[in-house]
Amino acid sequence: MKNWILALGATTALGAAGGAAAYDGGPRGEYGRGYGSGAYVGLSLGQLRYSEDGLDTITPADGVLTIGASLSPNLSIEGRIGAGFARADTNGYGVDLDSFFAGYLKGSLPLSPGFSLYGLGGIAGVDLKRDFGIGETHDTSLSYGVGMDFDLYGGTRLNVEWTRLASGNDLGFDYHVDQASIGVAWRF
Repeated sequence: MKNWILALGATTALGAAGGAAAYDGGPRGEYGRGYGSGAYVGLSLGQLRYSEDGLDTITPADGVLTIGASLSPNLSIEGRIGAGFARADTNGYGVDLDSFFAGYLKGSLPLSPGFSLYGLGGIAGVDLKRDFGIGETHDTSLSYGVGMDFDLYGGTRLNVEWTRLASGNDLGFDYHVDQASIGVAWRF
């Protein structure tokens, strides 16, 4: 499983490098951002953090597809879908991410050419399977997060992000589902 994730990460990195080398860059605006249509697509690999009162944190890995469009130079709208790679266990308790979806409004704060901080706000839904408490859960709630974008040449962008996907209650025990991820996106 870890080799599969490593292979997927290497393939994503090679794809990003190839796309960046092939693209001429197009017109660039303030802080090095390309103008283009403003639409983009991205892939990211991450790790969920399932935290429930009374349990140690359980961390299944996941993959996410992002599709977005710029509304203005510093404001975008994004849709995301994702799924888990495998079940994760901690101290005999296991969680498997079946799928999740999210819709966000993303506000960026450019700090220098090619580097910006951003915040996300929207709604996310998470489908989890657990081998304790209520076995399956389908929670939709407000979602938020923060991240950093690193613009590369040719419309390619790397990002690092933390997101609170969902919160809920499992037989009286509150839980939260967070995600830390690293990804790549391409503007077209």
